[in-house]
Amino acid sequence: MEWSDSGIVLAVRPHGETSAIIEVLTAENGRHAGLVRGGRSRVMRPVLQPGNRVAVTWRARLADHLGSFTVEAEHLGAGAVMEDRAALAGLNSACAVAVMALPEREAHRQVYDGFGVFLAALDDEDLWPALYVSWEAGLLSDLGYGLDLDTCAVTGVVDDLTHVS
Repeated sequence: MEWSDSGIVLAVRPHGETSAIIEVLTAENGRHAGLVRGGRSRVMRPVLQPGNRVAVTWRARLADHLGSFTVEAEHLGAGAVMEDRAALAGLNSACAVAVMALPEREAHRQVYDGFGVFLAALDDEDLWPALYVSWEAGLLSDLGYGLDLDTCAVTGVVDDLTHVS
């Protein structure tokens, strides 16, 4: 089994002395995990940061195996948010939500595209919080838990809505 795709690094954890297991969100293959040999090296550490866009090639003998990634940097945007605590917290939150909520190996193209829009706006402190909320609502909707904010669920009132019930 083998595929190549563009993805966003969501999480990185060490494996052994020199390798790392990463999770990426890809357009065509969804959230996917794999082993990166040499992922803890001085060369790969800056590439394997949550929020970075990477080109990945995944290989495994069987589709159910963990497999291994070959990773190349496309856009290293994670470093730009390191100086802004709020943006870094937003990035970490979005990555954690994606890892915990998205099923593995199931494509969610709209969630991927929305995540890309969110990442592009992280340098604008007035814009990214609203995009984060919109992305998270879209993620819930894509998973089948959409919110209907047109009327109050309890009373049916449509005017002066201030809370989600």
